[in-house]
Amino acid sequence: MFKLIPTVRGGAVNSALVSAKYATVEAAREATKALIHENARVTRVMIVDVANGSKFVEWIERS
Repeated sequence: MFKLIPTVRGGAVNSALVSAKYATVEAAREATKALIHENARVTRVMIVDVANGSKFVEWIERS
């Protein structure tokens, strides 16, 4: 299971995409793209593997 942890400029993000857990890293990447697209304050998103002790997987940054 994978989870998204966003870095936000000037506040917080209240989105169902952040609280959801994703079965694959590909699904988490797609959710990251949607999160960055729908919220201009999100500067980057960290994907972590919660099934493996919240192990870091990758950063995805706004381009």
